[in-house]
Amino acid sequence: MTGIEYMLSEVMEPHLFVIHKQKRDSPEKVTPMLSYYLLDGSIYQAPLLCNVFAARIGRALFYIQKAFTTAASKLEKIGYVDAENEGAAPDSKVTKVTIDFKEVKQVDHILASLQCKVNLISE
Repeated sequence: MTGIEYMLSEVMEPHLFVIHKQKRDSPEKVTPMLSYYLLDGSIYQAPLLCNVFAARIGRALFYIQKAFTTAASKLEKIGYVDAENEGAAPDSKVTKVTIDFKEVKQVDHILASLQCKVNLISE
């Protein structure tokens, strides 16, 4: 027997049935094609595993890229003085932070290279 066949795979009566569509090339060789599930009388095609992975990886890359963009924008602001703090009274306690611009440039370079790699992967 060869051709396309549908096989009932899993049964959880009365609500869930899983059906596999497969191509039978010989009595021993079977190639799976699609899976369907019947849930409470409605038939749904199950997504392919590669599509599920692609969607999840794409979502993860989106959030990673968003995090790098946010971090890069915050790093660009380091070292700038706010206009409000310039005219502050001398009595107010303003803590000054010394910034090593060499370290800032190194971190900025690392983030930029990682952002380029994420952009290449997401394309």
